[in-house]
Amino acid sequence: MIKLPATYRRLVAKRTGRSFREVAEVEEVPLPQPGDNEVLIRLKYAGINGGCETFRARGEHAFAANKSKDAYALGAEGAGVIAAVGQGVTSLTVGQAVACNSAAAFAEYGVTQAAMCTPVDEASAQAVALSLSALTAAAALEVTACVKEGDVVLVTAAAGGTGHFAVQLAQLAGARVVAVAGSDAKKQRLQALGLERVINYKEEDLAAVLGLEYPQGVDIVYEGVGGAVRAAIMPHLAPGARLLQVGYISEYPHMGPDAAAPVEQGLPLSELFWGGKTVELEGGRKVVGQVWPKCCCGALQDVAAIRRCKRRVFQLHQQGKLQAWVDESHGFRGVEQIPDAIDYMLQGGHIGKVVIPIE
Repeated sequence: MIKLPATYRRLVAKRTGRSFREVAEVEEVPLPQPGDNEVLIRLKYAGINGGCETFRARGEHAFAANKSKDAYALGAEGAGVIAAVGQGVTSLTVGQAVACNSAAAFAEYGVTQAAMCTPVDEASAQAVALSLSALTAAAALEVTACVKEGDVVLVTAAAGGTGHFAVQLAQLAGARVVAVAGSDAKKQRLQALGLERVINYKEEDLAAVLGLEYPQGVDIVYEGVGGAVRAAIMPHLAPGARLLQVGYISEYPHMGPDAAAPVEQGLPLSELFWGGKTVELEGGRKVVGQVWPKCCCGALQDVAAIRRCKRRVFQLHQQGKLQAWVDESHGFRGVEQIPDAIDYMLQGGHIGKVVIPIE
């Protein structure tokens, strides 16, 4: 039996604004009780996705409804321990460690659907990284792009929260992996994985390297940077190539009003990504804005495939075949310092997934 407090602290926003820091505030509220098919989680760690939280705070794209809300929760990735279960919950028990993907992860406690929780051996920072960042890479590469042995797979932001999983999963599939990163420290960490090629795009000419060393082009691109990095890659797509647009951080609002905003066949990259659209290019090449696998009808995400991918990444990690890099070097702790962790992540110097301890 877990002793529960009467109140808990959480981060909440009661308006939209220019940035996460501008709107986030700590409040202490009564502890909620889980409803039918829900669980109450005592959160130990929260994952930091600065881009997503920036758009959430601004009420843009998928979060446009926030503009008309009196208040809305913040955070979407966490790991903790089940503190209470609601009626109908049979798969989870009090005291069990879980990773969860749901709203309101920036809090000491949170209520979520039991179906959104993945049992784990320990409520750890690594579990947070695996639950969404690794899952994204697995779903995009293995199901949507159908990566196979011999493919040339290029990953941008390769030392980042999801990129470091992408290079490893592509390598496990037998692909020839080209990793792109923006510092020597990141390059060295990636080289230790034994990848075919690691490029520090700030020291080497990315387009020139691709033209010289990969004249036949690259088959799959796992792309989360946008801007000049993406532009350098586009002419080097092999016939039938799939560019998976998993983000475009160089063009997010934190970069300022003058951030580059390229288009793809007349479609702004933001619309392609948030609209989940696919652009067909010459030679069977395509740019995929919706990297999550869909059902055969094309209308809904293939939940079964996504669950298989989630089980796979956790199993690979348990078997020692998939490393989960976590950046806790920032030293921030608790809900009050989450805005600092967001800023740290957006500055781009981190290696691996940025995670903050909540306790």
